[in-house]
Amino acid sequence: MNRFLLAYAVLMAGWLPVDAAPAVTGYLPHYRVGIIDKLPVEKLTDVIFFSITPKADGSLNTKNAKPEVLRKLTARAHAKQVRVHICVGGWGLSGGFAPMTANPKARAAFVQQLTAFVRQHRLQGADIDWEHPKTAAEIANYQKLLIELKRAFVPHQLWLTVAAAGWGQHLKRETIQFIDRIHVMAYDQGTPHAPFAGAMKDLHYWEAQGAPKAKLLLGLPFYGRNAQNTARTYGELVAQFKTKPDADVAGGFHFNGPATIRRKTIHAVRGGYGGVMIWELGQDTAGKASLLDAVRAALP
Repeated sequence: MNRFLLAYAVLMAGWLPVDAAPAVTGYLPHYRVGIIDKLPVEKLTDVIFFSITPKADGSLNTKNAKPEVLRKLTARAHAKQVRVHICVGGWGLSGGFAPMTANPKARAAFVQQLTAFVRQHRLQGADIDWEHPKTAAEIANYQKLLIELKRAFVPHQLWLTVAAAGWGQHLKRETIQFIDRIHVMAYDQGTPHAPFAGAMKDLHYWEAQGAPKAKLLLGLPFYGRNAQNTARTYGELVAQFKTKPDADVAGGFHFNGPATIRRKTIHAVRGGYGGVMIWELGQDTAGKASLLDAVRAALP
């Protein structure tokens, strides 16, 4: 196994992504394509289009990533030097990972097809969002998938990122070196679902797992949850409750207002982390209450 990893490390030495500025990465789900024309891409460094899914045989279900939509998104983003990535998987969309990764032939097919998809649509990389490997065998197969993807991506200078919760042993220390960024999903943690202390705990968890700070992006929720686990977008909450900038709760819904988003972003940047990640861009509001504007205001 060590020789296997060493071979890939040598391969990777020829290209590693370098990005000195803090990342501001936002997910754009397929059901938000109507906002592409007004998406403030100039305030972002990366957009991740959500999502395509893996099938057991290694093929891709791309029904939600229509070519014309990707063309429109990449045209807008690339005009502002913003990278576009494709997300694979997601909550409730990860069922194909376990059977696919367990079969070496299916895994190879997936790697080939995903690499081709990214290149065909002029994307800059892929974000793997397996929620979540459950068994030791699944975790081991996940490591194989990520390393094999990186091997395929390096010749084309493509980014490989993952979305990860602040718990579980889903990424091994020896695999982290092959990941360009870890998008830390520091939310959905109970009530309140995304407190500042919980976000710090999640970042520290990944540091303890051996992840360099520069690879960690702190996940920021642009939505709220109540004690019944009902979710509302931040934009909906602002419209209904006329929330104040320092508020993090309204109508029983806990969220991150501009003050908390700014505090988290400042900590991520000054603390030496890679930046922030947003779930998701279609949940914000316009004007002075905008969370994305709070992120930008916190950057150096």
